[in-house]
Amino acid sequence: MVHNQAEVLDYWNNEEVESMKDKNLVAAEIRLISHQIPEGAKILDAGCGEGEGTLLYSSIPESVVHAVDFSETRLKKAKERLAGRANVVLKQVDFLGSYLLANDYDVIVSQRFLINLMEWELQQKVLLNLMAMLKPDGKLLMLEGSRQGVDSLNDFRAACGLEPIPVRWHNLFFDDVLLTDFMAQHGYPLLGQYGLGDYFLLTRGVRPALEAGPYSDCEFDRLAATDRIAHLLGLGVKFSRLKLWVFGKSELAARSREV
Repeated sequence: MVHNQAEVLDYWNNEEVESMKDKNLVAAEIRLISHQIPEGAKILDAGCGEGEGTLLYSSIPESVVHAVDFSETRLKKAKERLAGRANVVLKQVDFLGSYLLANDYDVIVSQRFLINLMEWELQQKVLLNLMAMLKPDGKLLMLEGSRQGVDSLNDFRAACGLEPIPVRWHNLFFDDVLLTDFMAQHGYPLLGQYGLGDYFLLTRGVRPALEAGPYSDCEFDRLAATDRIAHLLGLGVKFSRLKLWVFGKSELAARSREV
Protein backbone atom coordinates (compact mmCIF):
# COMPACT_ATOMS: atom_id res chain seq x y z
CA MET A 1 0.00 0.00 0.00
CA VAL A 2 1.37 3.41 -1.02
CA HIS A 3 1.05 6.22 1.54
CA ASN A 4 1.38 9.97 1.08
CA GLN A 5 2.51 12.95 3.15
CA ALA A 6 -1.05 13.90 4.11
CA GLU A 7 -1.45 10.52 5.80
CA VAL A 8 1.82 11.02 7.65
CA LEU A 9 0.65 14.40 8.94
CA ASP A 10 -2.68 12.92 10.04
CA TYR A 11 -0.78 10.20 11.88
CA TRP A 12 1.37 12.67 13.83
CA ASN A 13 -1.60 14.93 14.56
CA ASN A 14 -3.31 12.04 16.36
CA GLU A 15 -3.23 12.81 20.09
CA GLU A 16 -2.93 9.11 20.91
CA VAL A 17 0.26 8.57 18.91
CA GLU A 18 3.50 8.48 20.91
CA SER A 19 6.64 9.29 18.95
CA MET A 20 8.74 6.55 20.57
CA LYS A 21 7.69 4.15 23.31
CA ASP A 22 11.26 3.07 24.00
CA LYS A 23 12.36 5.96 26.21
CA ASN A 24 15.75 4.33 26.86
CA LEU A 25 16.43 4.61 23.14
CA VAL A 26 15.19 8.20 23.01
CA ALA A 27 17.52 9.16 25.86
CA ALA A 28 20.48 7.44 24.16
CA GLU A 29 19.73 9.27 20.89
CA ILE A 30 19.60 12.63 22.64
CA ARG A 31 22.88 12.02 24.47
CA LEU A 32 24.57 11.02 21.22
CA ILE A 33 23.39 14.22 19.54
CA SER A 34 24.18 16.50 22.48
CA HIS A 35 27.86 15.45 22.43
CA GLN A 36 28.10 17.25 19.07
CA ILE A 37 26.61 20.57 20.22
CA PRO A 38 28.97 23.23 21.64
CA GLU A 39 28.10 25.78 24.30
CA GLY A 40 26.63 29.01 23.00
CA ALA A 41 25.22 27.41 19.84
CA LYS A 42 22.27 28.71 17.89
CA ILE A 43 20.32 25.52 17.20
CA LEU A 44 17.50 24.62 14.84
CA ASP A 45 15.69 21.54 16.12
CA ALA A 46 14.00 20.55 12.85
CA GLY A 47 11.08 18.20 13.45
CA CYS A 48 11.31 18.66 17.21
CA GLY A 49 8.26 16.49 17.87
CA GLU A 50 7.28 16.54 21.52
CA GLY A 51 10.41 18.42 22.54
CA GLU A 52 12.19 15.58 24.31
CA GLY A 53 15.49 16.41 22.65
CA THR A 54 14.84 20.15 22.75
CA LEU A 55 14.66 19.98 26.53
CA LEU A 56 18.28 18.83 26.76
CA TYR A 57 19.63 20.92 23.88
CA SER A 58 18.20 24.07 25.51
CA SER A 59 20.04 23.13 28.73
CA ILE A 60 23.42 23.55 27.01
CA PRO A 61 24.91 26.77 28.42
CA GLU A 62 24.13 29.94 26.42
CA SER A 63 22.28 28.00 23.72
CA VAL A 64 19.35 29.39 21.72
CA VAL A 65 16.97 26.84 20.22
CA HIS A 66 14.41 27.28 17.46
CA ALA A 67 12.22 24.19 17.72
CA VAL A 68 9.95 23.58 14.74
CA ASP A 69 7.60 20.84 13.60
CA PHE A 70 4.89 20.35 10.98
CA SER A 71 2.43 18.84 13.46
CA GLU A 72 0.29 21.14 15.60
CA THR A 73 -0.30 18.26 18.02
CA ARG A 74 3.42 17.55 18.51
CA LEU A 75 4.11 21.27 19.10
CA LYS A 76 1.36 21.43 21.70
CA LYS A 77 3.05 18.61 23.61
CA ALA A 78 6.44 20.30 23.17
CA LYS A 79 5.07 23.59 24.53
CA GLU A 80 3.93 21.83 27.70
CA ARG A 81 7.30 20.10 28.16
CA LEU A 82 9.32 23.27 27.50
CA ALA A 83 7.27 25.71 29.56
CA GLY A 84 9.51 28.32 31.14
CA ARG A 85 12.44 27.88 28.75
CA ALA A 86 13.12 31.47 27.70
CA ASN A 87 15.81 30.41 25.20
CA VAL A 88 13.41 28.24 23.16
CA VAL A 89 11.21 29.49 20.32
CA LEU A 90 8.53 27.12 19.01
CA LYS A 91 7.13 27.43 15.49
CA GLN A 92 4.99 25.36 13.14
CA VAL A 93 6.81 24.84 9.85
CA ASP A 94 6.13 22.63 6.83
CA PHE A 95 9.55 22.07 5.29
CA LEU A 96 7.93 20.95 2.04
CA GLY A 97 6.23 24.31 1.61
CA SER A 98 7.46 27.88 1.65
CA TYR A 99 9.05 29.06 4.88
CA LEU A 100 11.54 31.61 6.12
CA LEU A 101 13.96 30.80 8.91
CA ALA A 102 17.42 32.10 9.79
CA ASN A 103 20.57 31.27 7.82
CA ASP A 104 23.02 31.55 10.70
CA TYR A 105 22.53 28.37 12.70
CA ASP A 106 25.59 26.77 14.26
CA VAL A 107 23.84 23.41 14.49
CA ILE A 108 20.75 21.89 12.90
CA VAL A 109 19.33 18.75 14.47
CA SER A 110 17.16 16.31 12.53
CA GLN A 111 16.12 13.54 14.92
CA ARG A 112 13.89 11.00 13.19
CA PHE A 113 12.38 13.84 11.15
CA LEU A 114 13.57 13.28 7.60
CA ILE A 115 12.50 9.62 7.62
CA ASN A 116 8.91 10.89 7.73
CA LEU A 117 9.29 12.26 4.20
CA MET A 118 8.02 9.47 2.01
CA GLU A 119 10.14 10.07 -1.11
CA TRP A 120 13.91 10.31 -1.57
CA GLU A 121 13.42 13.37 -3.78
CA LEU A 122 11.62 15.16 -0.92
CA GLN A 123 14.37 14.20 1.50
CA GLN A 124 16.97 15.62 -0.89
CA LYS A 125 15.08 18.91 -1.18
CA VAL A 126 14.82 19.37 2.58
CA LEU A 127 18.43 18.32 3.15
CA LEU A 128 19.67 21.08 0.84
CA ASN A 129 17.34 23.62 2.43
CA LEU A 130 18.62 22.71 5.89
CA MET A 131 22.24 23.03 4.80
CA ALA A 132 21.48 26.49 3.38
CA MET A 133 20.39 27.64 6.85
CA LEU A 134 23.76 26.83 8.44
CA LYS A 135 26.69 29.15 9.03
CA PRO A 136 29.71 28.37 6.81
CA ASP A 137 31.22 26.31 9.64
CA GLY A 138 27.89 24.90 10.85
CA LYS A 139 26.93 21.25 11.24
CA LEU A 140 23.87 19.16 10.37
CA LEU A 141 23.28 16.41 12.93
CA MET A 142 21.13 13.72 11.29
CA LEU A 143 19.88 11.04 13.69
CA GLU A 144 17.89 9.05 11.15
CA GLY A 145 17.08 5.52 10.04
CA SER A 146 19.65 3.45 8.12
CA ARG A 147 18.69 0.71 5.66
CA GLN A 148 22.06 -0.97 6.18
CA GLY A 149 21.54 -0.87 9.93
CA VAL A 150 18.13 -2.47 9.54
CA ASP A 151 19.56 -5.23 7.33
CA SER A 152 22.48 -6.06 9.62
CA LEU A 153 20.29 -6.24 12.71
CA ASN A 154 17.75 -8.41 10.89
CA ASP A 155 20.57 -10.71 9.75
CA PHE A 156 21.47 -11.22 13.41
CA ARG A 157 17.83 -11.82 14.32
CA ALA A 158 17.52 -14.38 11.51
CA ALA A 159 20.56 -16.23 12.87
CA CYS A 160 18.70 -16.41 16.21
CA GLY A 161 15.48 -17.66 14.59
CA LEU A 162 13.68 -14.31 14.96
CA GLU A 163 11.47 -12.51 12.46
CA PRO A 164 12.85 -9.32 10.86
CA ILE A 165 11.85 -5.94 12.29
CA PRO A 166 10.25 -3.99 9.44
CA VAL A 167 10.51 -0.26 8.81
CA ARG A 168 7.23 1.38 9.82
CA TRP A 169 4.80 2.46 7.10
CA HIS A 170 5.35 6.19 7.63
CA ASN A 171 9.15 5.99 7.45
CA LEU A 172 11.60 5.97 4.56
CA PHE A 173 15.05 5.02 5.86
CA PHE A 174 18.24 6.25 4.22
CA ASP A 175 20.67 4.24 2.15
CA ASP A 176 24.01 5.11 3.76
CA VAL A 177 25.96 5.22 0.51
CA LEU A 178 23.31 7.13 -1.43
CA LEU A 179 23.04 9.72 1.33
CA THR A 180 26.76 10.39 1.76
CA ASP A 181 27.32 10.46 -2.01
CA PHE A 182 24.49 12.96 -2.47
CA MET A 183 25.83 15.26 0.25
CA ALA A 184 29.41 15.01 -1.05
CA GLN A 185 28.26 15.93 -4.56
CA HIS A 186 26.85 19.17 -3.15
CA GLY A 187 30.01 20.01 -1.22
CA TYR A 188 28.89 18.81 2.21
CA PRO A 189 31.47 16.46 3.71
CA LEU A 190 30.70 13.72 6.21
CA LEU A 191 32.49 14.77 9.40
CA GLY A 192 31.53 11.75 11.47
CA GLN A 193 29.19 8.80 11.79
CA TYR A 194 27.97 7.33 15.08
CA GLY A 195 25.53 4.65 16.13
CA LEU A 196 23.75 2.83 18.92
CA GLY A 197 24.57 -0.66 17.73
CA ASP A 198 25.23 -1.93 21.25
CA TYR A 199 21.73 -1.02 22.39
CA PHE A 200 20.03 -2.37 19.27
CA LEU A 201 21.90 -5.67 19.34
CA LEU A 202 21.20 -6.27 23.03
CA THR A 203 17.55 -5.17 23.09
CA ARG A 204 16.39 -6.17 19.58
CA GLY A 205 18.64 -9.20 19.14
CA VAL A 206 19.95 -10.85 22.28
CA ARG A 207 17.08 -10.31 24.71
CA PRO A 208 14.31 -11.34 22.26
CA ALA A 209 16.26 -14.52 21.46
CA LEU A 210 16.24 -15.44 25.15
CA GLU A 211 12.90 -14.03 26.25
CA ALA A 212 9.86 -14.24 23.99
CA GLY A 213 7.14 -11.63 24.19
CA PRO A 214 6.31 -8.03 23.24
CA TYR A 215 8.68 -5.16 24.00
CA SER A 216 8.54 -3.82 27.54
CA ASP A 217 10.80 -1.52 29.52
CA CYS A 218 13.10 -3.41 31.89
CA GLU A 219 16.38 -3.12 33.79
CA PHE A 220 18.25 -4.97 31.02
CA ASP A 221 17.28 -2.28 28.51
CA ARG A 222 18.18 0.53 30.88
CA LEU A 223 21.64 -0.96 31.35
CA ALA A 224 22.00 -1.57 27.61
CA ALA A 225 21.43 2.15 26.96
CA THR A 226 24.28 3.32 29.20
CA ASP A 227 27.49 4.87 27.92
CA ARG A 228 29.45 2.26 29.86
CA ILE A 229 27.97 -0.61 27.84
CA ALA A 230 28.58 1.31 24.60
CA HIS A 231 32.21 1.82 25.61
CA LEU A 232 32.69 -1.84 26.54
CA LEU A 233 31.14 -3.29 23.37
CA GLY A 234 32.11 -0.53 20.97
CA LEU A 235 29.77 -1.61 18.16
CA GLY A 236 28.98 1.95 17.06
CA VAL A 237 27.13 1.92 13.73
CA LYS A 238 27.14 -1.88 13.40
CA PHE A 239 23.61 -3.28 13.91
CA SER A 240 22.33 0.28 14.51
CA ARG A 241 18.93 0.89 12.89
CA LEU A 242 19.40 4.58 13.66
CA LYS A 243 22.65 6.39 12.91
CA LEU A 244 23.95 9.87 13.55
CA TRP A 245 25.47 11.43 10.45
CA VAL A 246 27.35 14.70 10.99
CA PHE A 247 27.66 16.79 7.82
CA GLY A 248 29.68 19.99 7.53
CA LYS A 249 29.16 23.02 5.36
CA SER A 250 32.34 23.69 3.45
CA GLU A 251 33.42 27.25 2.65
CA LEU A 252 33.43 26.40 -1.07
CA ALA A 253 29.81 25.21 -0.96
CA ALA A 254 28.79 28.32 0.99
CA ARG A 255 30.46 30.69 -1.51
CA SER A 256 28.98 28.92 -4.54
CA ARG A 257 25.47 29.53 -3.18
CA GLU A 258 26.16 33.23 -2.61
CA VAL A 259 27.06 33.88 -6.27
